[in-house]
Amino acid sequence: MSLMSELKRRNVIRVGLFYLVASWLVVQIAETVLPVFDVPDEFVRGIIVVLAIGFVPALVFAWAFELTPDGLKRDKDVRVDPETKQQTVQKLNVATLIAAVLAIGLLVADRLIPESAAPAALPTAVEVAAASPTVASIAVLPFEDLSQEGNQAYFSDGIAEEILNVLVGVDGLAVASRTSSFQFKGMRAIGIPEIASQLEVRNVLEGSVRTAGNQIRITAQLIDGERDEHVWSETFDRELSTENLFAIQDEIAQAIVQAIRGQLDVELEAPESVTASTTSVDAYGLFLRARALFRSRSFFDEADSLLVRALEIDPDFADALALRAAILVVAPEYGVMLVESAEASRALAEQLTQRALAIDDRLALGYAILGLIQDLRLFDGGEPIRFQEILDSYNAALAIAPEDLAALNWRGFAYLRAGYLDEAKVDFSRCLGIEPGYAPCNSNLVSVLAIAGETDRARDVLDRSIRLGVFTGDIPSLILLHQLGDERGFYFHAIRLPSLRGWLGMEEIHRALDRPADDHGVLLERLRAHGELIGTTRSLDELRLALGEFTIRPPTYSYWFDALRPYRESSAFKKYMHLFGLVEFWQDNGFPPMCRSLGADDFECD
Repeated sequence: MSLMSELKRRNVIRVGLFYLVASWLVVQIAETVLPVFDVPDEFVRGIIVVLAIGFVPALVFAWAFELTPDGLKRDKDVRVDPETKQQTVQKLNVATLIAAVLAIGLLVADRLIPESAAPAALPTAVEVAAASPTVASIAVLPFEDLSQEGNQAYFSDGIAEEILNVLVGVDGLAVASRTSSFQFKGMRAIGIPEIASQLEVRNVLEGSVRTAGNQIRITAQLIDGERDEHVWSETFDRELSTENLFAIQDEIAQAIVQAIRGQLDVELEAPESVTASTTSVDAYGLFLRARALFRSRSFFDEADSLLVRALEIDPDFADALALRAAILVVAPEYGVMLVESAEASRALAEQLTQRALAIDDRLALGYAILGLIQDLRLFDGGEPIRFQEILDSYNAALAIAPEDLAALNWRGFAYLRAGYLDEAKVDFSRCLGIEPGYAPCNSNLVSVLAIAGETDRARDVLDRSIRLGVFTGDIPSLILLHQLGDERGFYFHAIRLPSLRGWLGMEEIHRALDRPADDHGVLLERLRAHGELIGTTRSLDELRLALGEFTIRPPTYSYWFDALRPYRESSAFKKYMHLFGLVEFWQDNGFPPMCRSLGADDFECD
């Protein structure tokens, strides 16, 4: 008997064909099902290798054994009649046909059914930087600190930031935000093309600063991220003086604009000249450190001390005067008292601001601070001020510097107090479009979205803010977290608030906010006693207001939160809206979406 005849008699060929078709079916199933469970591709490749290795043993098995009605038996030990043999052949043929139909069906389905779209990921800080940048685009990386002691990073970062601020004002040039660019501090090893790709810019400016004695060396180079080629570079060796520092910043900005013009043949306006705001390098360095602390809305006392030292060195440093004024006004809103009272803090801030504006009447921050002082005084019970006057001060600041983050945030805050949610969202969103990591705009945008009922979007912005590390905690934030149902976030931020430090029973506050209309007299008495113990009951006013102590003058916008609905239904709320001039403002400009007029002098709010 020939070998081929023996292979047919023992069904070796049919078993081999069945094995191949069945293996194909197994691979089709694995490729279709396993990705659903995020199983790596290596696992599928492993299945193919195992099946390939098993092919030869399957043929050997078919040669050596015969399938009989009594089970598997060795071929040499059994004689199978032709009818039984034919049944085995039919079973193999049917099994092979079924496996082939299933495999082909899976293959066709895989080709014809479209893949479902992957869910959109939340935007990262880098993605927020520039949604669709033009070819005339740039990112300014933090400059490296090459000083011998290695302790001048704030100085080198500050110089890079000043250059970035000048370039932001160049019409036609897209500049990645500070938050996005400064994420790559110390990460240049990944390569400029990769950084440019992630920041979605064409050009990247990098540099270094080295100080030694009374000398400074600043090196800067502009790199085409797409081609990974140097477009421009220069080293500046100068005597260390603020005049030279600002002159170098000016020269770098001018050179960058010229280089991009020539490289890309695009129209860019010339950057505004940088002028020295102080004659003291030491004062300038202290200012840079204080500015970074203020931006984070933390370490107010340290930032204030740095500016006091800077102004001792240069009393006419207008930027330092305005920044110290801003700190003095803002710190009490976070429960930090730098002088004996909030009003004393504002009075000193107003003196500093007036001095700053007398030195530089184009200081946008100065006008914004005057607006904020008026704003806070109005809500704290000072002399009556028309609400429109507050907005006029913020508008004056933004007319000088349309991208001033503090002015945008404070004007948005004023709109939020007035219940103008759409206008507030525009200002906070514009602020974050310029600087995604600006802490107060992040927190305030979460609040306005929550109040507007855009809960999912509010949670998205909250999550992004927390990931960036820029969500600021205060009593309104605590009420906000409660409204969003973030219980873990509520407790985490509560224990970090200076005004609740040492408080026992945070769960009691959380439960009380669940039932704001109940009688919370005992808890309110405890909160008053706690406020006296820490030296300021004012920092707890909004919490007490939310729990039913309606005689308190509302200090911020928290009266729009859900927990304060009973307050909005009270006569006290109506009294204060009239006192703040908001009813008059609403009558002239339209009522906010949650309120409506009930005649000449009456109204109601949901």
